[in-house]
Amino acid sequence: MDSNPTEYSFATLALAFVIGGLIGAGLGFLFAPRTGRETREKIKERRGESLEKLRDTVETIRERAKRLAEAGKEKFSAVKINFCEPYYRARKWWVEHFSCA
Repeated sequence: MDSNPTEYSFATLALAFVIGGLIGAGLGFLFAPRTGRETREKIKERRGESLEKLRDTVETIRERAKRLAEAGKEKFSAVKINFCEPYYRARKWWVEHFSCA
């Protein structure tokens, strides 16, 4: 299987985006001039938003992996056909010319 750096960079970028967002939100809450109750409510809101972004990112990665797997299956099938056809022709020729029957 060919390893393409752009395939891995998408997942890395998505993960870095999520982690950066969580760190930024955490620091923002620590230094924000709000009461404890307001801060807790804001944390709940942000947690929901972060989880939604994470779900979207996971779904995007899952769909991309599924497309890559399908492309790999198609490529394997094409290689298999390109290999098997000449093999069976050569085998038939060999049997016709060197058979002991």
